[in-house]
Amino acid sequence: MAFLSSRKSRGHKYWSIVESRRVNGKPRNFILEYLGTAEKLLQKLNNKESMIIKSYSHGDTSALINIAKELNIISIINKHTFNNSKKPKSRNISVGASLLLASIGRACRPTSKMGWYDWCKNTSLEYCLKSSFKNLTSQHFWNQMNLVKLESIPLIERDIVKELIKKYDIKLDCLLFDTTNFFTFIDSTNKHCDLPQRGKNKQKRGDLRQLGMALLASRKNQFPLFHKTYKGNNNDITVFQEVFSEFVDRIKSIYNKLLDVTFIFDKGNNSKKNFKKLDNENDLYYVGGLVPSYFKDLIKAANNNFQMITVDGENIPAFRTKQKVWEEERTCIVTISEQLKEGQIRGINQGLNKRYKKLENLKKQLENPKTRTKLSKEDLEERLDKIIKGQFIKGILQYKIIELKNDKYSFTYNLNQELFDKLKSEILGRQILVTNRHEWSNKEIILAYRGQAKVEYAFRNLKNPFHMAVRPQYHWTDQKIEVHILICIIGYLLSVAAYTKVKKNCNYKKNINAFMNDLKTIRLAVCTIEGKEKIKYQLEEMTSEIKNIAKLLEVTNENIRPNINISGYI
Repeated sequence: MAFLSSRKSRGHKYWSIVESRRVNGKPRNFILEYLGTAEKLLQKLNNKESMIIKSYSHGDTSALINIAKELNIISIINKHTFNNSKKPKSRNISVGASLLLASIGRACRPTSKMGWYDWCKNTSLEYCLKSSFKNLTSQHFWNQMNLVKLESIPLIERDIVKELIKKYDIKLDCLLFDTTNFFTFIDSTNKHCDLPQRGKNKQKRGDLRQLGMALLASRKNQFPLFHKTYKGNNNDITVFQEVFSEFVDRIKSIYNKLLDVTFIFDKGNNSKKNFKKLDNENDLYYVGGLVPSYFKDLIKAANNNFQMITVDGENIPAFRTKQKVWEEERTCIVTISEQLKEGQIRGINQGLNKRYKKLENLKKQLENPKTRTKLSKEDLEERLDKIIKGQFIKGILQYKIIELKNDKYSFTYNLNQELFDKLKSEILGRQILVTNRHEWSNKEIILAYRGQAKVEYAFRNLKNPFHMAVRPQYHWTDQKIEVHILICIIGYLLSVAAYTKVKKNCNYKKNINAFMNDLKTIRLAVCTIEGKEKIKYQLEEMTSEIKNIAKLLEVTNENIRPNINISGYI
């Protein structure tokens, strides 16, 4: 509640409107509005009353707080962070609350821990949670993150996911698995961490050290159910081997069984050892992909026996058979994707154009009478093979070495159009799906594998610079990096939970990024009435669509201050 307070300065008494808030467990007065001297206050009272209005971003933070309360995020983190006998607090804020505040910040506007309060002060967080966060510096967050042990991270995630499945009735019939990486600016000479390594970066930043992340998500709405941070130089096959038993244990701990769970993964995870792991889990079903170039006989058989089937209103060619793949009989389906085929042809043409330029430059250099460049036939052949190498290109781009005067060599080159046409008609666009769901129809298998692409949507959101992003990350020890990733996953999970509610009940058609922007338009107005010196908090006017969203997520005038404990422990 706000009240009038006075103070003396140089013999004059000045009045202010003040509100009491708790800082480090103790009440402190915060000035909301300066009123001036008694004479000026009297002058205001005698004049016609006016209103001063300030507003703060409210919808996104309030909605995520309500979801966090629903999922018991704070108490779960606190439970696994320290022994019951030790209950550390910083600024009277528990470890769970600190990580939640950081997660909400990541979801609403990714920034550094140092820049967190610069974002927070323009939101209604302090008023809603009845606290001052002015002293929540980067050091505060680092200290709180230090209290989270690495072995606690999977336990925290497991318990949050259990609550999520219980409250949101998430089906575990199909689980999507994939990996990605995030580049960092951690210096190459930094020896304090082992996770950031150089590798093939998916954002084309191979010059930087990177982190890897494996993610297991539900097919519907892509709720993150399991994540693992790994070294940036590990390939997908190695990561699959390392995390397979962990995510199987996660499923069992949540679902108590594997029966009727189908695991979806792409061909980048394929190896004989990995399929052996899948086969050893008798109750685990899977749908994966095979690399077409390794199964040419299967592709050849399919080309002569395709049958048209309808999937999601699209007519596609499909060929089904059973055959031994890595010592076990598996159901295989070969399909043709026109979208994949068009993309492959574009990629081939781009690759050809790059090689034409390199070949032309080399040819001019060799045939220039003034040049000193002289290559033997073997050296030139090696140079040309290096230029034209690449998937699909080596077979269709051909060269012939010719002898010039003075023991010099050059070459001619051409595109074998006949082989290119054969490639288009017999190889490109082919996908091979493999499964032990022998009883499923072609349509069910194809739809299940198509769902795997949805986990890429989750990765795109985690790389979105405006909401839910893993970057920027300014931590350079392995423990801090892993806790930072946990914070980002929690922020993403809260956002997906809120989005799923609205999508299901409000017929919401926009994507999750637009959803977060719409939430941000819900603002909390602070009205100070001069003359009566009253303060009123209320939401600004909204469109009917936003009003329905706000009501569903309990972002209302009646619930401006949600009852959530950020300082206590259970």
